[in-house]
Amino acid sequence: MAVETFRKNMLAIVLFIVFLAAAAVFPFVFGNRYLNRVAIDILFFAAMGNAWNIIGGYGRQTSWASATFFAIGAYTSIMLFLHFETSPFISMWPGMVLAVLMAVVIGLPCFRLRGVYFAIATIAMATISRQLLVYFSDFTGGNLGLSFPIIGPANPLYGPANLLFSDFLLRPYYFIALGWMAVTVVIVWVIEHRMLGYHLRAICDDQDAAESLGIKSSVVKLKAFIISAMMLSFTGTLYVFMLRIVDPETFASHEMSVRIAIVAILGGMGTKFGPLVGALVTIPLLEISNNYLADLGHGGAGWVLYGLLIVVIVLFRPNGIVSLFDSAKSLLARNAGKGKSGGEAGGA
Repeated sequence: MAVETFRKNMLAIVLFIVFLAAAAVFPFVFGNRYLNRVAIDILFFAAMGNAWNIIGGYGRQTSWASATFFAIGAYTSIMLFLHFETSPFISMWPGMVLAVLMAVVIGLPCFRLRGVYFAIATIAMATISRQLLVYFSDFTGGNLGLSFPIIGPANPLYGPANLLFSDFLLRPYYFIALGWMAVTVVIVWVIEHRMLGYHLRAICDDQDAAESLGIKSSVVKLKAFIISAMMLSFTGTLYVFMLRIVDPETFASHEMSVRIAIVAILGGMGTKFGPLVGALVTIPLLEISNNYLADLGHGGAGWVLYGLLIVVIVLFRPNGIVSLFDSAKSLLARNAGKGKSGGEAGGA
């Protein structure tokens, strides 16, 4: 079974390995700090898109609370770092536990219902979470957020975290982001070819038929939501130690939730590499539009162009940008079939 699965996905695996190889040499070829910073954002958003894709793509449950779990990981880690001198390698685990509890609070009642109730609940929870971060300013810093100073190589603060989460080298962040993105792809790949993935697809195709076969849809969706929340929280921990600052507007806003979802939706929901392709397109697109159109419309022209291009992609590629590869594959197969049949006819 594993061999057959590998054979069917051989082309995708080869392309992914080639991408990882090219990405590994990128910071050595392009030493520009800005380009490396954009590349890091691409990798982190691809990882978050993969997390969203588990529940939103395979589970077809639209979640707008991604920023909440992202912020949980970020705030938990930075608060433990500042108040208790806890290494991020340790604080990431309490963050994931809190994300699981939040996912259970949202998912347990909502997955017993159908329709838009889950989406509405995630919007409400995201709004409440952001307001709580602003209200409890004594702990969270309110609208200003929390920050910590640059950790230099001479400061032995917090052991190995000092080597990885320091500003005197940008490359560690890049390879952390690249490694975590690759891990999220593997997680999605494993889920797709395990019972959880089969059950999610069955529920999406026909929930009544799936439940008649003994599949508990609410339990399956909750499992997917919990895994997604843990991955987002973990990414929040990594991301906050790169920025060294956390605030509600950056980490817990509805805009962040939308950006995470767009990466997966435009790239291709329910596909292994859709979020990665989506991040490779949308993040540079936003950077380019903001840089070249920053002086138009008080900075809003870039977002307008970004939105229009998203609409165009959705209209012409409703199954995501990754569907271009499927179309190219089908075209090559048809051409190969015509060539083979033509050769047989000539031989006859």
